[in-house]
Amino acid sequence: MSFRDFLFAYSYDMLNSSVETRLMQYREDTAGKAIGEVLEIGGGTGANLPFYRSDANLTILEPNTHMAKLLRVKANELGRVVKIVDGYGENLAFADESFDAVVSTLVLCMVDDLPKVISEARRVLKPGGSFYFYEHVVSRRPVVHKFQDILNPFWRLLTTGCNLNRDIEMAIKNAEFSHVEVTNFSLSVGMPVTLPNIIGVAKV
Repeated sequence: MSFRDFLFAYSYDMLNSSVETRLMQYREDTAGKAIGEVLEIGGGTGANLPFYRSDANLTILEPNTHMAKLLRVKANELGRVVKIVDGYGENLAFADESFDAVVSTLVLCMVDDLPKVISEARRVLKPGGSFYFYEHVVSRRPVVHKFQDILNPFWRLLTTGCNLNRDIEMAIKNAEFSHVEVTNFSLSVGMPVTLPNIIGVAKV
């Protein structure tokens, strides 16, 4: 882990505080709907923890050890029993058909191999399982898309790897789920330009 990883982990909640109240509904519509054996990919500092059902059996993947430490503290504060696993979404250390639900919120923008992570999420889902996702995505407006492309290298550096210009919706639709439901919308984060977002569920 680098100093940037440490800094990102311990500044994440502060940086996110200005928009978190606007994200609560999206966390409720993803994490809040996951039931049974649940895997969250990239749990961060635990922003989704308050939204999971009390009867959900949670496993959370988090490769940043500093994030995992904060996540463990938050789980203890909430009285949640959570299994925290070190690892990456591209190579999930779980057997096929292990989970009833997989959750990803504001994580797929940062992974190294987007199609591989989505494929792994599908692999570990049981038949009939659900992949709940909420992510910011590339704009369908050419001018905004171009701006995202120009800004992306600087944005990646600032955020330790977040990409502004990923077509996450298409990657999910190409992953051979039996059914995908997606809602597109724009979210203001206090800047003149809003960010395009998606929320939805993909069924195995």
